Amino acid sequence: MNPDVAMTLDEAVQEVLSTLTGLEIAYRPELDRYRAVTRHINKALRLTALDAEWSYYSSVESIGIALSGMNEVPMRSSVRPRIINDDAVRLVDAQGVPRVWAYFLPRDSLHKYNGRQAGLWCAHTRSSLKFSRALGPAEQGLEIQVPVMREPRMFRLPDAPENESDAPQIVPQDVRDQLVDFDYPDLVLARTAYLYAQSDPVGQPRVQTLEDQYKTMMYALTERDERNTDSAYQNDFFVPVSGSIDGSAALSHSHPHSDERQWG
Repeated sequence: MNPDVAMTLDEAVQEVLSTLTGLEIAYRPELDRYRAVTRHINKALRLTALDAEWSYYSSVESIGIALSGMNEVPMRSSVRPRIINDDAVRLVDAQGVPRVWAYFLPRDSLHKYNGRQAGLWCAHTRSSLKFSRALGPAEQGLEIQVPVMREPRMFRLPDAPENESDAPQIVPQDVRDQLVDFDYPDLVLARTAYLYAQSDPVGQPRVQTLEDQYKTMMYALTERDERNTDSAYQNDFFVPVSGSIDGSAALSHSHPHSDERQWG
């Protein structure tokens, strides 16, 4: 996250209120308005996570150590593998260097690769990751890392008092200092203002204007990322192949590509 544009929760709430009211105002964290804006910031984060194929919130998760003879590894049901472009499961050594790649296949295609001992492929369910063959002695002890789509980090405020007479709970300073989990928080806050205005009778006449402002910023950010960033390597084939087409020749470099061909 860029520290130059990062925003804390206090700053984010104040920015949303300034957008909605045009005034430089702030609310105490114990008040309902602060909580309501925070709730809409959380919703805007979740909705933004669905944009751009989850590329905003990609990560890598370790699911265990490879053992010889293993062909299936249990995986938490909350883990969702990220299968976009050239994503692959990697088996890394103690120094974190990938030694083996396993490209994703549809589950019903995995059995077709049982006889290919030179390569390694995998398929996943909600609870496990299954390889195309049993892991051998060469993969023993390597750490299995899966590219995943993580959830954005929410802001967690203390529960509101049940009775109006009860004193509100103090919001911890570490929560107020937590940063908005997005590399360009203005987009999340513009979306927050748009969402909040829909639930506020005073702000409803501005909903269309706020939506237009949010979408203009979203399109500009998408164009910036797509037009000024090198495109990721993409597989030529629907089913990636980590080796030569006929399986008779080894790759001349350390990582697999799907377009390795044999000529002549």
